[in-house]
Amino acid sequence: MILRALTILGLALCFIAPHAWAQAPRAGAAKQQPSEPEEEETERRGSPLLRIPILGPTLAPTFPALSNYPLELLGLLMSPLERREVNLVPALAISEEFTDNFFLNNANKQSEFITGFTPSITLLANRPRFQLAAGFSNTSELYAKGNTANDAFARQNLIAGMYYQPTPQLTFTVADTFLREQSPDATAGGFALGGQGSTSNIFTPAIGWQLAPQTRLDLGAYYSLLRFDNPGAGIESDTYGFMSNLSHGFTPQLTGMIGYNFTYIDLRSGHGDNATSHNPTIGFSYRLTPTLTFSADGGPAFTQLGDEDFITPALSAGLMQRFQFGSASLFYSRSVGVAGGFGGPTDNQTVSGTLLVQTLRDLIVVFNPAWTKAESLSDQQIERVDVKVFTLSIGAAYRLNPYTTIFGGYSFLLQRVGQFSTTQDFDADQNRVKVGIQFGYPFAFDMGK
Repeated sequence: MILRALTILGLALCFIAPHAWAQAPRAGAAKQQPSEPEEEETERRGSPLLRIPILGPTLAPTFPALSNYPLELLGLLMSPLERREVNLVPALAISEEFTDNFFLNNANKQSEFITGFTPSITLLANRPRFQLAAGFSNTSELYAKGNTANDAFARQNLIAGMYYQPTPQLTFTVADTFLREQSPDATAGGFALGGQGSTSNIFTPAIGWQLAPQTRLDLGAYYSLLRFDNPGAGIESDTYGFMSNLSHGFTPQLTGMIGYNFTYIDLRSGHGDNATSHNPTIGFSYRLTPTLTFSADGGPAFTQLGDEDFITPALSAGLMQRFQFGSASLFYSRSVGVAGGFGGPTDNQTVSGTLLVQTLRDLIVVFNPAWTKAESLSDQQIERVDVKVFTLSIGAAYRLNPYTTIFGGYSFLLQRVGQFSTTQDFDADQNRVKVGIQFGYPFAFDMGK
């Protein structure tokens, strides 16, 4: 199995070596700078998934969360190959992966080599006021040690984002992420549940209205579902949310904001009462330098859970630095939600960082560490949750030519269930390494006038 991984990696290196040599500048040659119109055109033609704003003042990781991107769909974050209005790329990826805890069970650690075959299709549509990026992939997995049956439909991913600006004052955005995962090392909502198969989807439409030159109103909705295929520890849920934010620029550096958030949590499996949460917020955003911005907001969250009422802090803060090659951000949030398949309602705290390296065309690198803590609001809940998770992921994709892309990544997961939890214990440590090569044929055309 190691030989298979080395073969794939060696094949990728055979492609990249002559390509990199051909693109290396000659000694003494001046580096050509693009003209200003070309720079504006390149920015406009970038992936809309990196343009969809986060509703509210905080600098949350770009939605959909970069850590959840499958490596085979990282091309969605690259600039299109052709400066045409529509770029469509059907592709096939071949990968080799190693995991040291195949069943996410520390009491019975088993390693596995996994060969993956991933057909996919991606679509990038770019017009001056309309951008769309969407990608779908299906991964078939072959297991070298035979720890479980091979699966032709081990994982399906759908990522989509749309940005529409009918007038200079009005913008509409929609983002959606779908994941159906049947692999034994599957996670649900970022938490490990012993490999229980799950389906999740997050749908977020939003509208932004520039009321005045310095005043803006943002409204958005949120729907998240979590389902499990087989009986097990996972708790199904639906989460509905409404978000609003009114911002006003007092100075070129300082912007003040007020908002209101509403959340309704429906535990479909009957593991406890449903919950309703209301959260008024106040915050600000301050531009420390032309490329460095700090934002923060917060307020009380009033949550009703059965016949109990709770008041908990709901806070968020973000720091973002933009570079010529990408961006770096640090984010903290505390809010009422569900702890993946462990259930809810829970008081969730998250600290995450994101480093995005994005060149104009051919390279994308994402580094994303995150820590999450989830605790039940009430000690009377049927399923009490007390769990902490730390994850670290790095992924990269490099486009060798219009038809070939190599990719690789590493991820680490550490999960600990606390002493107050009444859910099943799913302590887990896992390391995963994956390398692969993707072949695709791009089609480019204009939408017409």
